[in-house]
Amino acid sequence: MDRLFAPWTLDHLELRNRFVMAPVKTAYGTTEGAVTERHLHLYRRVAAGGAGLIIIEPVAVTADGREHPKQLAVHTPDSIAGLATIAAAIHEHGARACLNLNHAGRAANPAATGVAPVAPSAVSCPARGTEARALAAAEIAAIVAAFAEAARRAEAAGFDALEIQAGHGYLLQQFLLPESNRRDDGYGREPLRFATEVFAAVRSACRLPLLVRVTRPLNADAVAEERLQALVARAEEAGAVALHVGMGDSCTAPAWYYHHGSLPEAPQEAALRFFRATSRLPLIAAGRMGDPERVRRLFTEGLIDAVALGRPLVADPSLPAKWQRGAYDEVLECGYCLQGCLAHVARGEGLSCIVNPTVGRPPAPPVTGKRRILIAGAGPAGLAAALAAWWNGEGVIVAEADSEPGGTFRAAPRSPGKGSMARPLRSLLRAVERERIPVLCRQPVDEAYLAKVRPQLLIWAAGSEQLVPPIPGLDETPRLASLEFYLEGKRLPGKSVLVLGGGMVGVEAAETLAQEGYEPTIVEMLPELARDMEKVSRTLALKRLAENPAVTTLVGTTVARFERDAVVLRSGEGERRLPAFDWVLVATGLRSRPVPEGLAALVPEIRVVGDARQPGDVEAASREGYAAGSGG
Repeated sequence: MDRLFAPWTLDHLELRNRFVMAPVKTAYGTTEGAVTERHLHLYRRVAAGGAGLIIIEPVAVTADGREHPKQLAVHTPDSIAGLATIAAAIHEHGARACLNLNHAGRAANPAATGVAPVAPSAVSCPARGTEARALAAAEIAAIVAAFAEAARRAEAAGFDALEIQAGHGYLLQQFLLPESNRRDDGYGREPLRFATEVFAAVRSACRLPLLVRVTRPLNADAVAEERLQALVARAEEAGAVALHVGMGDSCTAPAWYYHHGSLPEAPQEAALRFFRATSRLPLIAAGRMGDPERVRRLFTEGLIDAVALGRPLVADPSLPAKWQRGAYDEVLECGYCLQGCLAHVARGEGLSCIVNPTVGRPPAPPVTGKRRILIAGAGPAGLAAALAAWWNGEGVIVAEADSEPGGTFRAAPRSPGKGSMARPLRSLLRAVERERIPVLCRQPVDEAYLAKVRPQLLIWAAGSEQLVPPIPGLDETPRLASLEFYLEGKRLPGKSVLVLGGGMVGVEAAETLAQEGYEPTIVEMLPELARDMEKVSRTLALKRLAENPAVTTLVGTTVARFERDAVVLRSGEGERRLPAFDWVLVATGLRSRPVPEGLAALVPEIRVVGDARQPGDVEAASREGYAAGSGG
């Protein structure tokens, strides 16, 4: 592990340690691909946090190779000047800057490019649902030239290294794979020709140290492995100084590409072993490397030479510095949930994080005139508000009506595939405890307590409450369970459970119940389940549900009424009756828990945040809480 913190040299590039920031998409750019202040805030903080090499987000070498509408550009007239500001911001704090060059090929986004995707052959991208047309030979030559021009521009902008994306199912790898390269010309007969030309063109355009990003297909056969070994050999011949090993395919295996927290780690480590046996080059390992014990083991086993962190550095840009001084408990840990780092990027809203609402934003201005702040609720919104206010020097008390802090966030790690969500919750609670912020449990905020505390600001973060639908007979059902009942981990006798509502909460509840030995039936009025769920997580959850014989799902269906010994369902096919269930779990939605009447007259200012303002996800709650606590 000591090697991680020691200086490291790649070719002639001297690095202060072996921490590498992996290229994380940000959607901070303009629609023209220009650099914004949000980029500078992000990379400046990561550099200050101790990373040795920062590989900034991918840039597309041509306009038709872009993945999202706010992706940074390298091909426009102003690209060099804009990218130079990022390199300078990274250099300010002693880190080195690397530019990741890519062409998405069939994974390109028509909403960003305005044209159909291109690929070696006419193939689809299942993850996007788009069809690519086959590249003409002249277009291939133009893309090779664009890689060379991008390399020249990177050097002119002051970058210290280059990375070529040759994996993750993007264009270079598409030429290697038989399923996406069906050409009968020289690029088909020699699948490595395109990559070889790109390597040579980039090397002729600049002398920056060259990293190559590679992935081994999950179900790689002998042909795929042989071609991958040949690709690595070509990279070595071109003077590559390291291999950056990832996982997954943007079109066929996005969950692995984004290293969703529910996936096993063994396939990734098998890929590292493959590349260790294949190449003499140093290996930089990416993907869920935010666990110091795992990193220590991989170093000990000789599988890695450096560690690449993407989302863990979004969650806590100071992770390297904290690890170096052994302050592991101070790290704000990533839960690999993709809620802010993928969902918000896909929507063009910009990279965010459920535990770091400051990512890509300037520091909050100091508050003038310190206040006494009372925060009602110790869920994500309340905890974020408490930390922000405390760091500003405010007087803070958190009052939580429940017996322990965390709010509904406490239930997340109980759901299948979300065990890693215990990490961010634990981080927030540790941060509050470390700062010695008073958190009073079983303390409701009412008129008497307000009169006692006399705050100048009340931040109402009391969360939400169950919305019970007006279904005839529901309130007479003897075994009716609220969502709060389920979240507390309580059990009822019997096995059959009717889950009213098939949104994210209902789906996760049903899957958890099935693991606990129940037989849940989900009834959802919409034609699809979990439409409020992040896309990758939703795909994995629905796949698990479909494979679980204990779970029954009924979409496009409502409960017409509850009778003494039956439940009457209604769908497009009419009504039908099912026997009464042992118990009923209501997961049809939440409503904000309003500020009680009479409190407004007792405090000068009230700010309502998180689910108490509008039920939403944990990222929105954290962001709103931070803004309220920091005076924003």
